[in-house]
Amino acid sequence: MRSYGNTDIGKARKFNQDYSLECDEPIGNLDNLYVVCDGLGGHNAGEFASENTAEIFFDLVEESDSRMPLSIYREAVNKVNELIYRKGKEPEYEGMATTLVAATVRDDTAYILNVGDSRAYIIGDEITQITWDHSYVGELIREGKISKDEARFHKKNNVITRAIGAEATVEPDYFQVKMEYGETILLCSDGLYNMVSEHTIKQVVNSNNSLRAKVEKLIQLANDAGGRDNIAAVLITRE
Repeated sequence: MRSYGNTDIGKARKFNQDYSLECDEPIGNLDNLYVVCDGLGGHNAGEFASENTAEIFFDLVEESDSRMPLSIYREAVNKVNELIYRKGKEPEYEGMATTLVAATVRDDTAYILNVGDSRAYIIGDEITQITWDHSYVGELIREGKISKDEARFHKKNNVITRAIGAEATVEPDYFQVKMEYGETILLCSDGLYNMVSEHTIKQVVNSNNSLRAKVEKLIQLANDAGGRDNIAAVLITRE
């Protein structure tokens, strides 16, 4: 696997609460691991939640004795949620939480986890959103009341319904998806997909540029469109 990820503060926020981690080498019993988190709360709280969730999640995956990716995910996400929730009871971190979207690839299968509204896409000839947003507008999309494009500009598109650390327990979604050679996984925060259309994202990802150049182009486009939020993007491709 090859990957590249980056985050950006955007043009409207004072602090960058997005955080990503990428590892193309084995992490414990997983062949690789990639994570994007988008923190919620005040400055210290949001940044702490996203960074620590990503780092602790990686550590828990590395320590797991399980062999199956989804079992490893379940153990790690339940434990990290417990730790972040407990930390959020301290006055300095009160109300903090974070989204979490993670991916690992074994053979020809991508295993994906998400909590919140950070997304995973698989991009080849088409762009396919794998995860379901745990958000107010995500529910409206699933009910057929609004389109994805309408959701991008909805006044409540930042209201999420699940997050790491928000409650004592958490209910993630898990996905197993076949991944063909030539396809690319994109993990991203809402600061990207709310500013850049899926059609444009697909065009950038399918260009002949390097992974780094593609990620930087996506971030640039989100900022050119207004950069109303922090931006995170991770691209992962099979070799």
